[in-house]
Amino acid sequence: MDTPPFAPPAYKDPRGREWSGRWVAMTVLNIGLIALLGGWSLDVMGQSENVALALGLGVIGVWRHSWGLLNFFRALWFWRATNGCDRPLAQGHFSLSVLLPVYSQPEDMLRAVAAGIVESLQLVPDRVLIVCAYRTEEQKALLSEAIERECDVVLQFVRQIGLGKREAMADALNVMKVCVPTGPGSFTLLMDGDTILTPDAVRRSIGELQADPKTGAVCVNEVPLVEGNTLFVAWRWLRSVQRNQIMSSFALSKRVLVLTGRFSMYRSDILLQREVINRIRKDFLIRDDRYISLLTGDDKTTWLEVLRRGYDIRYLADAFVYPVEQQDPTKGFIKETVALTTRYSGNMARANLHSDAWRGSEGKLHFQYGLLDQRVSMWTSLLTPLMLMISLLFDNFDIFILFLTYAFLIKNLQAIGLAWTGRAYDPYFPYLIFYNQVMSSTVKIFTFAFLHRQKWTNQGIASAVDGAAIEMDRKARISVLSRCALFFMFVFFVYFTIR
Repeated sequence: MDTPPFAPPAYKDPRGREWSGRWVAMTVLNIGLIALLGGWSLDVMGQSENVALALGLGVIGVWRHSWGLLNFFRALWFWRATNGCDRPLAQGHFSLSVLLPVYSQPEDMLRAVAAGIVESLQLVPDRVLIVCAYRTEEQKALLSEAIERECDVVLQFVRQIGLGKREAMADALNVMKVCVPTGPGSFTLLMDGDTILTPDAVRRSIGELQADPKTGAVCVNEVPLVEGNTLFVAWRWLRSVQRNQIMSSFALSKRVLVLTGRFSMYRSDILLQREVINRIRKDFLIRDDRYISLLTGDDKTTWLEVLRRGYDIRYLADAFVYPVEQQDPTKGFIKETVALTTRYSGNMARANLHSDAWRGSEGKLHFQYGLLDQRVSMWTSLLTPLMLMISLLFDNFDIFILFLTYAFLIKNLQAIGLAWTGRAYDPYFPYLIFYNQVMSSTVKIFTFAFLHRQKWTNQGIASAVDGAAIEMDRKARISVLSRCALFFMFVFFVYFTIR
């Protein structure tokens, strides 16, 4: 699908960067490094004392990457099963409500979002209710002009009071609860104020909900439009392609690991209930006999609500929306990606540890293993990087070369697989995959321990620091240190075993 023509020109579509001079140079460099390291490793493995080392490396590789291969082939199976089949589209009369929260998005971004809403809702036969949670009068005037003048909708506004997205969403949903009749033909779309809708995503999502009464929610694929440096654009595109592969794999089980706040459509019967709205406003996690109030992760709360009620979740890999993102010019690449990953990983950890995440998963072994993998993958993903460091520390260059070749070859194969699924190859992918492996694993170790620490990076809102939080900090530090010590002991055991 082509980029929407009204998308702001400053934001880059990552799919159209092939064959630039930098792209060709990086691709040639990757091929050259594979040839160099491959020849070097063959020479090392030709020595009889290193045969056992190579076999041990192969065993580790099979163990580490079997889960990734399983998800890759499940995703291929899902795409093949859904490609070319009859896709249900919205039909007849139905009720559609849209919740649009906006924060500090620039004017060109808001105009593009409004244009996407207008284009997507023109084919809806009945009038649509849009409830916009806004911050400033300028935003209200802009959206009112851009949407109401072009589209026959009912547009309501709710002023945000500065307490975060959860409060804004709950207030907007309360307006919908009063205005919208619930029933089997009533649907609610939750989106972000930086997401450009497409007609196909809206019609297909409604069609899926109409076609199967067991389906409680639908989410779609994403193509990010990014303003930032080359590395950040590639990183954001990599995350999107990885997300599509994982979501497609889990969609075979009719369950996914997240209902993203960018675009998710629900049955109104699920969302427009007083207890659900109150839970969105004030959700919590019980951990170590303490209540951890959830500041972020509203999309995890709605995801858990769908699971709690026993509904299936559908994913549409060939329907797209376009989230528009801007790299913070005051932050470098590492600082920006760490901040975003901390928020993503924190929300994932808190949802994973919620008892409702496992509710109704009996017989869905792949989904259950996926939840379990979220708890252990941050440790297994650090095995290869630590092996590289230890081999240099103990001056064993043969082991270092073998592990470096193994890591570089695997990352290139993963990049090619992701490029096949994402229909676009970026020569930065192998390096970014390795960077993500190390950075994300390190961040997850801390977010699983510091569950109470939360922050909205784009709103300047953070969890409170009080006596209870300080005590939880102390216990979290002890937990991180003890677990890291056990893991390092295991890594040293593996190293000296294969050596």
